Amino acid sequence: MINFKARGKIVIGLTGGISAGKSLAAAAFRKAGAFVVCADALAAKHLDLQLPAVQKYFGTADKKQIAAQVFKNATKRKWLEHRLHPLIIKDAAAAFKKSAAKIVVFDAPLLYEAGLGRSFDLTVCINAAYKTRQKRSKLAMPDFKKREAAQMPLALKAQKADIVIFNEGTKKNLEAKILKLCSALKAEN
Repeated sequence: MINFKARGKIVIGLTGGISAGKSLAAAAFRKAGAFVVCADALAAKHLDLQLPAVQKYFGTADKKQIAAQVFKNATKRKWLEHRLHPLIIKDAAAAFKKSAAKIVVFDAPLLYEAGLGRSFDLTVCINAAYKTRQKRSKLAMPDFKKREAAQMPLALKAQKADIVIFNEGTKKNLEAKILKLCSALKAEN
């Protein structure tokens, strides 16, 4: 297990369910002065770098078709995660080490699924009701349900997290909660 913790920094693992508001929370952390690394952006980078092997395995280079296969077939999802997760973790660790920010955040939807729950000083789960998340999602309902089923249940993520932030309100409400958290963390250290 990797340990992202670093002297003089507060290292936060940020997770949540599909369309719970994790990306908005990450943006709010940035606004508060935190350094944020996005696992999804690193996954896209490494998928591009691994594309020949991925294309050979999946029979396509089309990312939408790859995603459809990944969320339909657990074996294919595990194959891809096995290839990408170590690279994502390595890049995130290097970025955290270089950052001078007092608060660093790893925005990772599969934080617990990747076995990283204890790798941080603090874990934060952004939570919202299932119906709220369905309404917010830009995915077609069958795709939303497949992706939801491929992840750890949000209730379990919330149970494992040190802090759960409920996001049933506006973007400004969520931002205010994140800014309040950052202020408290900075004051504590």
